[in-house]
Amino acid sequence: YARVYVEKRLIPNQFLKKLYFSENFNKFVDNLIPSKYKLEENDPRLVIPFFNVYGELIAVQGRSLNYSSLRYITIKIKDEPKIFGMDRIDLAKPVYVVEGPIDSLFLPNCIAAAGSDISFRDLPKGELIFVYDNESRNPEIVARMEKVIRNSYNICIWPNTIREKDINDMILAGKTPEDIENIIKENTYFGLTAKLQLVKWRNC
Repeated sequence: YARVYVEKRLIPNQFLKKLYFSENFNKFVDNLIPSKYKLEENDPRLVIPFFNVYGELIAVQGRSLNYSSLRYITIKIKDEPKIFGMDRIDLAKPVYVVEGPIDSLFLPNCIAAAGSDISFRDLPKGELIFVYDNESRNPEIVARMEKVIRNSYNICIWPNTIREKDINDMILAGKTPEDIENIIKENTYFGLTAKLQLVKWRNC
């Protein structure tokens, strides 16, 4: 049923070999880091591994497949920022920064900053384009977007023609990855223009 889940999410085939399944995520984590975490027993989860630029495992994220109250659990293996996708990006090109690892699989040269504790100094150096979920009523997302704009980064602000909540929902609604990348390119802003667009987006 984990395979059925990822196929229903339309995750690109080339990434299926990078995803795993554990019938007991607590036991899986305990095998990696013995006796450090005590999680719920018999909790089946999709396992998403995080690697650094050297291909070393730095964290694992478990996505609940059993309607758990905790939809995502991210466990650090090494004392490094929890950034998904660092092993497959080209810093000579613009890098998209999204919220969730699954969303990042639909865009080229994309990473996911998994967690609100990520600071800008943890992110790779280069041209970054932040792409947040399309939730204008979510105060936490709005606050993060305001912080990105204050710190002079490029940011995508979704047009009001987009009704889906996130990139995976856009894929499920029939858009292609190319469609989404084009929408992002056409709606990426900076500085004062970004501030004005954010106000419009919040009031949609």
